Amino acid sequence: MAEVRPFRGLRYASQSSASLTDLICPPYDVISPAQQQELETRSPHNAVHIELPHGQEDAGYQSAAAIFDSWQRQGVLARDSAPSYYFMRHVFAHGGTSLARWGLVAAVRLESYDQRLVLPHEETRSQAKEDRFRLMSACRANFSPIMCLYRDPQHRIRQAIESIGWKTPTARATWNDEEISFWAVSGTVLDQAVQATLKDTPLFIADGHHRYETALRYRNLSRRNTPGWAPSNAFNYVMMTLIDFQDPGLLVMPYHRAVGGIPAATVTALRNKLLELFRLEAITPKPVAPQQLEEAVRRRPGVCLGLLGPDGEGPYLLTLRSGKVREGLSSLPGGAVLRDSEGWVLHQAILAPVLGAPDSPRITYLHDPQEAWDEVLSGKQQMAFFLKPFPLDLFQTVVSAGHKLPPKSTYFHPKLPTGLVFNLLDGEV
Repeated sequence: MAEVRPFRGLRYASQSSASLTDLICPPYDVISPAQQQELETRSPHNAVHIELPHGQEDAGYQSAAAIFDSWQRQGVLARDSAPSYYFMRHVFAHGGTSLARWGLVAAVRLESYDQRLVLPHEETRSQAKEDRFRLMSACRANFSPIMCLYRDPQHRIRQAIESIGWKTPTARATWNDEEISFWAVSGTVLDQAVQATLKDTPLFIADGHHRYETALRYRNLSRRNTPGWAPSNAFNYVMMTLIDFQDPGLLVMPYHRAVGGIPAATVTALRNKLLELFRLEAITPKPVAPQQLEEAVRRRPGVCLGLLGPDGEGPYLLTLRSGKVREGLSSLPGGAVLRDSEGWVLHQAILAPVLGAPDSPRITYLHDPQEAWDEVLSGKQQMAFFLKPFPLDLFQTVVSAGHKLPPKSTYFHPKLPTGLVFNLLDGEV
Protein backbone atom coordinates (compact mmCIF):
# COMPACT_ATOMS: atom_id res chain seq x y z
CA MET A 1 0.00 0.00 0.00
CA ALA A 2 1.03 3.61 -0.43
CA GLU A 3 2.11 5.08 2.90
CA VAL A 4 -0.04 8.12 3.69
CA ARG A 5 0.44 10.13 6.85
CA PRO A 6 -0.17 13.54 8.43
CA PHE A 7 2.60 16.13 8.39
CA ARG A 8 3.54 19.42 10.04
CA GLY A 9 2.37 21.86 7.43
CA LEU A 10 3.77 25.35 6.99
CA ARG A 11 0.91 27.83 6.64
CA TYR A 12 0.23 31.53 6.45
CA ALA A 13 -0.01 32.80 10.02
CA SER A 14 -2.91 35.07 9.09
CA GLN A 15 -5.61 32.96 7.48
CA SER A 16 -8.67 35.18 7.49
CA SER A 17 -10.76 34.77 4.35
CA ALA A 18 -9.80 38.25 3.17
CA SER A 19 -6.08 37.70 3.56
CA LEU A 20 -5.94 34.14 2.23
CA THR A 21 -7.78 35.18 -0.92
CA ASP A 22 -4.87 37.50 -1.68
CA LEU A 23 -2.23 34.89 -0.83
CA ILE A 24 -3.09 31.81 -2.90
CA CYS A 25 -2.37 31.29 -6.59
CA PRO A 26 -2.84 28.61 -9.27
CA PRO A 27 -0.05 26.09 -9.98
CA TYR A 28 2.87 27.45 -11.97
CA ASP A 29 2.04 25.85 -15.32
CA VAL A 30 -1.31 27.62 -15.80
CA ILE A 31 -0.29 31.14 -14.74
CA SER A 32 -0.14 33.60 -17.64
CA PRO A 33 2.23 36.60 -17.51
CA ALA A 34 -0.74 38.94 -17.03
CA GLN A 35 -2.13 36.83 -14.21
CA GLN A 36 1.28 36.61 -12.57
CA GLN A 37 1.51 40.39 -12.51
CA GLU A 38 -2.01 40.71 -11.09
CA LEU A 39 -1.24 38.17 -8.34
CA GLU A 40 1.98 39.90 -7.40
CA THR A 41 0.12 43.18 -6.89
CA ARG A 42 -2.42 41.52 -4.59
CA SER A 43 0.12 40.97 -1.84
CA PRO A 44 3.91 40.94 -1.39
CA HIS A 45 3.30 37.56 0.25
CA ASN A 46 1.24 35.95 -2.49
CA ALA A 47 2.47 32.42 -3.16
CA VAL A 48 3.16 33.30 -6.80
CA HIS A 49 6.38 35.02 -5.64
CA ILE A 50 7.84 31.61 -4.78
CA GLU A 51 5.81 29.36 -7.09
CA LEU A 52 6.84 31.28 -10.22
CA PRO A 53 9.83 33.47 -9.33
CA HIS A 54 11.42 36.12 -11.52
CA GLY A 55 15.03 35.90 -12.61
CA GLN A 56 17.16 34.07 -15.13
CA GLU A 57 18.49 30.60 -14.33
CA ASP A 58 19.75 30.21 -10.75
CA ALA A 59 18.96 33.82 -9.84
CA GLY A 60 15.22 33.11 -9.97
CA TYR A 61 15.44 30.00 -7.80
CA GLN A 62 17.71 31.70 -5.26
CA SER A 63 15.32 34.64 -5.17
CA ALA A 64 12.43 32.29 -4.36
CA ALA A 65 14.50 30.65 -1.62
CA ALA A 66 15.40 34.01 -0.07
CA ILE A 67 11.77 35.14 -0.11
CA PHE A 68 10.58 31.83 1.35
CA ASP A 69 13.17 31.94 4.14
CA SER A 70 12.34 35.57 4.96
CA TRP A 71 8.63 34.79 5.25
CA GLN A 72 9.45 32.11 7.83
CA ARG A 73 11.81 34.37 9.80
CA GLN A 74 9.29 37.24 9.79
CA GLY A 75 6.41 35.04 10.95
CA VAL A 76 4.44 35.36 7.72
CA LEU A 77 4.54 31.56 7.61
CA ALA A 78 4.32 29.36 10.69
CA ARG A 79 4.74 25.61 11.00
CA ASP A 80 2.09 23.58 12.80
CA SER A 81 3.29 22.17 16.10
CA ALA A 82 1.89 18.68 15.50
CA PRO A 83 1.35 16.55 12.38
CA SER A 84 -2.04 17.10 10.79
CA TYR A 85 -4.10 16.07 7.84
CA TYR A 86 -5.55 18.96 5.90
CA PHE A 87 -8.64 18.84 3.80
CA MET A 88 -10.39 21.27 1.55
CA ARG A 89 -13.80 21.75 0.03
CA HIS A 90 -13.62 23.47 -3.36
CA VAL A 91 -16.98 24.85 -4.51
CA PHE A 92 -17.27 25.99 -8.12
CA ALA A 93 -19.83 26.47 -10.86
CA HIS A 94 -20.07 24.35 -14.00
CA GLY A 95 -22.84 24.09 -16.56
CA GLY A 96 -25.18 26.23 -14.51
CA THR A 97 -24.84 24.10 -11.36
CA SER A 98 -22.71 24.33 -8.22
CA LEU A 99 -20.28 21.48 -7.55
CA ALA A 100 -18.18 20.74 -4.46
CA ARG A 101 -14.99 18.69 -4.56
CA TRP A 102 -13.34 17.39 -1.40
CA GLY A 103 -9.61 16.73 -1.11
CA LEU A 104 -7.41 15.31 1.64
CA VAL A 105 -3.91 16.83 1.84
CA ALA A 106 -1.31 14.45 3.25
CA ALA A 107 2.32 13.39 3.01
CA VAL A 108 2.75 10.31 0.82
CA ARG A 109 5.90 8.20 0.73
CA LEU A 110 7.60 8.46 -2.65
CA GLU A 111 7.66 5.20 -4.59
CA SER A 112 9.03 4.42 -8.04
CA TYR A 113 6.40 3.69 -10.66
CA ASP A 114 7.47 0.06 -10.97
CA GLN A 115 6.19 -0.56 -7.43
CA ARG A 116 2.64 0.07 -8.82
CA LEU A 117 1.64 2.01 -5.70
CA VAL A 118 1.56 5.39 -7.45
CA LEU A 119 0.39 5.17 -11.06
CA PRO A 120 1.16 7.73 -13.79
CA HIS A 121 -0.99 8.34 -16.85
CA GLU A 122 1.18 10.55 -19.05
CA GLU A 123 4.74 11.11 -20.20
CA THR A 124 6.76 14.05 -18.87
CA ARG A 125 9.12 16.62 -20.37
CA SER A 126 12.65 17.04 -19.08
CA GLN A 127 12.63 20.85 -19.28
CA ALA A 128 9.65 21.21 -16.94
CA LYS A 129 11.13 18.71 -14.49
CA GLU A 130 14.47 20.53 -14.42
CA ASP A 131 12.71 23.79 -13.57
CA ARG A 132 10.78 22.27 -10.68
CA PHE A 133 13.84 20.36 -9.43
CA ARG A 134 15.94 23.50 -9.22
CA LEU A 135 13.16 25.32 -7.38
CA MET A 136 12.67 22.42 -4.96
CA SER A 137 16.43 22.14 -4.35
CA ALA A 138 16.75 25.86 -3.61
CA CYS A 139 13.71 26.08 -1.33
CA ARG A 140 13.69 22.57 0.17
CA ALA A 141 9.90 22.42 0.13
CA ASN A 142 6.81 21.34 -1.79
CA PHE A 143 4.75 24.39 -2.71
CA SER A 144 1.98 22.83 -4.83
CA PRO A 145 0.28 19.54 -3.96
CA ILE A 146 0.11 16.73 -6.49
CA MET A 147 -3.47 15.73 -7.30
CA CYS A 148 -4.02 11.98 -6.92
CA LEU A 149 -7.15 9.86 -7.13
CA TYR A 150 -8.06 6.80 -5.08
CA ARG A 151 -10.88 4.28 -4.81
CA ASP A 152 -13.05 4.30 -1.69
CA PRO A 153 -16.09 2.11 -2.47
CA GLN A 154 -17.19 2.13 1.20
CA HIS A 155 -16.79 5.94 1.46
CA ARG A 156 -14.78 5.68 4.68
CA ILE A 157 -12.65 8.77 4.07
CA ARG A 158 -15.56 10.79 2.72
CA GLN A 159 -17.67 10.01 5.78
CA ALA A 160 -14.81 10.89 8.13
CA ILE A 161 -14.20 14.18 6.30
CA GLU A 162 -17.88 15.10 6.22
CA SER A 163 -18.21 14.39 9.94
CA ILE A 164 -15.65 17.13 10.49
CA GLY A 165 -16.78 19.41 7.67
CA TRP A 166 -19.64 20.96 9.62
CA LYS A 167 -17.11 22.56 11.97
CA THR A 168 -15.85 26.06 11.33
CA PRO A 169 -13.07 25.92 8.73
CA THR A 170 -9.53 26.79 9.72
CA ALA A 171 -9.44 29.12 6.72
CA ARG A 172 -11.56 30.28 3.81
CA ALA A 173 -10.73 31.91 0.50
CA THR A 174 -12.44 32.92 -2.71
CA TRP A 175 -10.93 32.66 -6.17
CA ASN A 176 -12.89 34.22 -9.00
CA ASP A 177 -16.29 32.55 -8.48
CA GLU A 178 -14.85 29.63 -6.50
CA GLU A 179 -15.05 29.17 -2.74
CA ILE A 180 -12.41 27.26 -0.80
CA SER A 181 -12.80 26.02 2.77
CA PHE A 182 -9.79 24.50 4.53
CA TRP A 183 -9.42 22.47 7.72
CA ALA A 184 -6.39 21.25 9.70
CA VAL A 185 -7.27 18.01 11.51
CA SER A 186 -5.38 15.82 13.96
CA GLY A 187 -6.63 12.72 15.72
CA THR A 188 -7.25 9.05 15.06
CA VAL A 189 -10.70 8.91 13.40
CA LEU A 190 -9.57 10.32 10.07
CA ASP A 191 -6.25 8.47 10.20
CA GLN A 192 -8.02 5.15 10.74
CA ALA A 193 -10.27 5.80 7.76
CA VAL A 194 -7.27 6.74 5.60
CA GLN A 195 -5.27 3.66 6.52
CA ALA A 196 -8.23 1.26 6.15
CA THR A 197 -9.14 2.66 2.73
CA LEU A 198 -5.73 3.01 1.13
CA LYS A 199 -4.26 -0.31 2.23
CA ASP A 200 -5.71 -2.03 -0.85
CA THR A 201 -5.74 0.66 -3.53
CA PRO A 202 -3.05 2.43 -5.57
CA LEU A 203 -2.95 6.18 -6.06
CA PHE A 204 -3.54 7.50 -9.58
CA ILE A 205 -1.73 10.72 -10.48
CA ALA A 206 -4.29 13.09 -11.97
CA ASP A 207 -2.20 16.27 -12.13
CA GLY A 208 1.43 16.82 -11.19
CA HIS A 209 3.53 14.15 -12.96
CA HIS A 210 6.46 16.54 -13.36
CA ARG A 211 6.39 17.45 -9.68
CA TYR A 212 6.19 13.80 -8.61
CA GLU A 213 9.16 12.75 -10.71
CA THR A 214 11.03 15.82 -9.52
CA ALA A 215 10.36 14.79 -5.91
CA LEU A 216 11.73 11.31 -6.66
CA ARG A 217 14.92 12.83 -8.06
CA TYR A 218 15.23 15.14 -5.03
CA ARG A 219 14.73 12.19 -2.67
CA ASN A 220 17.42 10.13 -4.39
CA LEU A 221 19.91 13.00 -4.29
CA SER A 222 19.08 13.73 -0.63
CA ARG A 223 19.65 10.11 0.32
CA ARG A 224 23.08 10.14 -1.33
CA ASN A 225 23.95 13.35 0.52
CA THR A 226 22.60 12.22 3.91
CA PRO A 227 24.69 9.43 5.50
CA GLY A 228 22.49 7.34 7.75
CA TRP A 229 19.27 8.80 6.39
CA ALA A 230 16.10 7.49 8.03
CA PRO A 231 12.77 6.42 6.46
CA SER A 232 11.11 9.24 8.40
CA ASN A 233 13.17 11.94 6.71
CA ALA A 234 10.82 14.45 5.10
CA PHE A 235 12.51 14.18 1.70
CA ASN A 236 11.15 10.62 1.43
CA TYR A 237 7.63 12.06 1.14
CA VAL A 238 5.73 14.42 -1.13
CA MET A 239 2.63 16.53 -0.48
CA MET A 240 -0.49 15.27 -2.24
CA THR A 241 -4.17 16.14 -2.35
CA LEU A 242 -6.12 12.88 -2.50
CA ILE A 243 -9.56 12.83 -4.12
CA ASP A 244 -12.05 9.98 -4.36
CA PHE A 245 -12.84 8.77 -7.89
CA GLN A 246 -16.51 8.88 -6.87
CA ASP A 247 -16.44 12.43 -5.53
CA PRO A 248 -19.45 14.21 -7.11
CA GLY A 249 -17.30 17.28 -7.68
CA LEU A 250 -14.50 15.48 -9.54
CA LEU A 251 -14.69 17.05 -12.98
CA VAL A 252 -12.50 16.08 -15.90
CA MET A 253 -12.66 18.23 -19.01
CA PRO A 254 -11.11 17.71 -22.44
CA TYR A 255 -8.09 19.23 -24.06
CA HIS A 256 -8.92 20.15 -27.66
CA ARG A 257 -6.36 20.01 -30.47
CA ALA A 258 -5.59 22.74 -32.99
CA VAL A 259 -3.38 22.12 -36.01
CA GLY A 260 -1.61 24.86 -37.95
CA GLY A 261 1.39 25.80 -40.01
CA ILE A 262 1.04 22.91 -42.44
CA PRO A 263 1.07 23.09 -46.26
CA ALA A 264 -2.02 22.48 -48.39
CA ALA A 265 -0.83 18.98 -49.33
CA THR A 266 -0.67 18.01 -45.65
CA VAL A 267 -4.14 19.42 -45.03
CA THR A 268 -5.39 17.21 -47.87
CA ALA A 269 -3.58 14.19 -46.40
CA LEU A 270 -5.21 14.82 -43.01
CA ARG A 271 -8.63 15.15 -44.59
CA ASN A 272 -8.18 11.90 -46.55
CA LYS A 273 -7.02 10.06 -43.43
CA LEU A 274 -10.01 11.35 -41.49
CA LEU A 275 -12.48 10.21 -44.15
CA GLU A 276 -10.84 6.81 -44.22
CA LEU A 277 -11.60 6.23 -40.53
CA PHE A 278 -14.54 8.53 -39.76
CA ARG A 279 -17.94 9.40 -41.18
CA LEU A 280 -18.19 13.15 -41.67
CA GLU A 281 -21.55 14.76 -40.92
CA ALA A 282 -22.68 18.36 -41.06
CA ILE A 283 -24.54 19.51 -37.94
CA THR A 284 -28.05 20.88 -38.13
CA PRO A 285 -28.68 23.50 -36.94
CA LYS A 286 -25.16 24.74 -37.55
CA PRO A 287 -23.31 25.53 -34.31
CA VAL A 288 -22.35 29.17 -34.05
CA ALA A 289 -20.37 28.79 -30.81
CA PRO A 290 -17.86 26.18 -29.58
CA GLN A 291 -20.07 25.21 -26.64
CA GLN A 292 -22.75 24.08 -29.08
CA LEU A 293 -20.20 21.95 -30.95
CA GLU A 294 -18.95 20.47 -27.67
CA GLU A 295 -22.52 19.58 -26.70
CA ALA A 296 -23.16 17.90 -30.07
CA VAL A 297 -20.00 15.82 -29.61
CA ARG A 298 -20.94 14.81 -26.05
CA ARG A 299 -24.44 13.70 -27.12
CA ARG A 300 -23.16 11.41 -29.89
CA PRO A 301 -22.45 7.88 -28.59
CA GLY A 302 -19.27 6.05 -29.49
CA VAL A 303 -15.99 7.59 -30.64
CA CYS A 304 -16.88 11.04 -31.95
CA LEU A 305 -14.94 14.25 -32.62
CA GLY A 306 -15.94 17.76 -33.58
CA LEU A 307 -14.06 19.38 -36.45
CA LEU A 308 -13.80 23.05 -37.34
CA GLY A 309 -12.00 23.22 -40.67
CA PRO A 310 -9.94 25.87 -42.46
CA ASP A 311 -11.60 29.31 -42.59
CA GLY A 312 -14.37 28.02 -40.32
CA GLU A 313 -15.44 25.19 -42.63
CA GLY A 314 -18.09 23.08 -40.99
CA PRO A 315 -18.26 22.47 -38.13
CA TYR A 316 -18.68 18.72 -38.54
CA LEU A 317 -19.15 15.63 -36.45
CA LEU A 318 -16.65 12.85 -37.10
CA THR A 319 -17.96 9.44 -36.02
CA LEU A 320 -15.64 6.43 -36.08
CA ARG A 321 -16.55 3.81 -38.65
CA SER A 322 -17.30 0.36 -37.27
CA GLY A 323 -16.25 -3.08 -38.45
CA LYS A 324 -12.78 -3.37 -39.92
CA VAL A 325 -11.77 0.13 -38.88
CA ARG A 326 -12.40 -0.60 -35.21
CA GLU A 327 -10.72 -4.00 -35.49
CA GLY A 328 -7.70 -2.36 -37.10
CA LEU A 329 -7.36 0.07 -34.20
CA SER A 330 -7.32 -2.83 -31.74
CA SER A 331 -4.20 -4.21 -33.40
CA LEU A 332 -2.21 -0.99 -32.77
CA PRO A 333 -0.06 -0.68 -29.61
CA GLY A 334 -2.43 -0.02 -26.71
CA GLY A 335 -5.47 -0.27 -28.96
CA ALA A 336 -7.13 -3.06 -27.03
CA VAL A 337 -7.84 -0.69 -24.13
CA LEU A 338 -7.58 2.73 -25.79
CA ARG A 339 -9.57 2.35 -28.99
CA ASP A 340 -12.57 4.03 -27.33
CA SER A 341 -10.53 7.16 -26.53
CA GLU A 342 -11.02 9.98 -29.01
CA GLY A 343 -7.63 11.45 -28.16
CA TRP A 344 -5.81 8.16 -28.72
CA VAL A 345 -7.58 7.46 -32.04
CA LEU A 346 -6.89 11.01 -33.24
CA HIS A 347 -3.19 10.85 -32.41
CA GLN A 348 -2.41 7.21 -33.15
CA ALA A 349 -4.40 6.81 -36.36
CA ILE A 350 -4.61 10.36 -37.78
CA LEU A 351 -2.10 12.93 -36.56
CA ALA A 352 0.93 10.68 -35.97
CA PRO A 353 0.86 9.04 -39.44
CA VAL A 354 0.56 12.44 -41.13
CA LEU A 355 2.42 14.87 -38.84
CA GLY A 356 4.76 12.58 -36.95
CA ALA A 357 5.25 12.54 -33.17
CA PRO A 358 2.43 13.70 -30.84
CA ASP A 359 4.68 16.53 -29.64
CA SER A 360 4.80 17.98 -33.14
CA PRO A 361 5.03 21.79 -33.02
CA ARG A 362 2.11 21.79 -35.47
CA ILE A 363 -0.24 20.58 -32.70
CA THR A 364 -1.50 22.94 -29.98
CA TYR A 365 -3.43 21.71 -26.93
CA LEU A 366 -6.21 23.99 -25.67
CA HIS A 367 -8.63 23.26 -22.85
CA ASP A 368 -10.64 26.42 -23.58
CA PRO A 369 -13.05 25.62 -26.46
CA GLN A 370 -13.52 29.31 -27.24
CA GLU A 371 -9.79 29.74 -27.71
CA ALA A 372 -9.62 26.76 -30.07
CA TRP A 373 -12.60 28.10 -32.06
CA ASP A 374 -11.19 31.63 -32.29
CA GLU A 375 -7.73 30.43 -33.30
CA VAL A 376 -9.21 28.80 -36.40
CA LEU A 377 -11.56 31.64 -37.31
CA SER A 378 -8.72 34.15 -36.99
CA GLY A 379 -6.49 32.07 -39.25
CA LYS A 380 -3.86 31.41 -36.57
CA GLN A 381 -4.68 27.71 -36.80
CA GLN A 382 -5.98 25.75 -39.78
CA MET A 383 -8.30 23.33 -38.00
CA ALA A 384 -9.41 22.33 -34.53
CA PHE A 385 -10.59 19.00 -33.15
CA PHE A 386 -13.06 19.07 -30.26
CA LEU A 387 -12.94 16.04 -27.96
CA LYS A 388 -15.13 14.51 -25.30
CA PRO A 389 -13.95 14.43 -21.69
CA PHE A 390 -11.89 11.31 -20.99
CA PRO A 391 -14.16 8.86 -19.08
CA LEU A 392 -12.95 8.21 -15.55
CA ASP A 393 -13.83 4.51 -15.70
CA LEU A 394 -11.68 4.16 -18.82
CA PHE A 395 -8.99 6.21 -17.08
CA GLN A 396 -8.88 3.68 -14.24
CA THR A 397 -8.84 0.72 -16.61
CA VAL A 398 -6.08 2.07 -18.85
CA VAL A 399 -3.81 3.32 -16.07
CA SER A 400 -4.31 0.19 -13.95
CA ALA A 401 -3.15 -1.86 -16.95
CA GLY A 402 0.08 0.13 -17.07
CA HIS A 403 -0.69 2.16 -20.19
CA LYS A 404 -0.10 5.87 -20.70
CA LEU A 405 -2.78 8.13 -22.15
CA PRO A 406 -2.21 10.33 -25.19
CA PRO A 407 -0.70 13.76 -24.42
CA LYS A 408 -3.08 16.16 -22.71
CA SER A 409 -5.94 13.69 -22.39
CA THR A 410 -7.33 15.12 -19.15
CA TYR A 411 -7.92 18.54 -17.65
CA PHE A 412 -9.07 18.22 -14.06
CA HIS A 413 -11.03 21.34 -13.18
CA PRO A 414 -10.56 23.41 -11.13
CA LYS A 415 -6.82 23.31 -10.50
CA LEU A 416 -5.68 22.90 -6.91
CA PRO A 417 -4.61 26.22 -5.38
CA THR A 418 -1.07 26.83 -4.20
CA GLY A 419 -0.62 28.46 -0.80
CA LEU A 420 -3.07 26.72 1.50
CA VAL A 421 -0.23 24.71 3.04
CA PHE A 422 3.43 24.08 2.23
CA ASN A 423 5.53 21.02 3.06
CA LEU A 424 9.11 21.42 4.29
CA LEU A 425 11.60 18.77 3.18
CA ASP A 426 14.18 19.25 5.96
CA GLY A 427 14.21 17.11 9.09
CA GLU A 428 11.46 14.63 9.93
CA VAL A 429 8.14 14.49 8.14
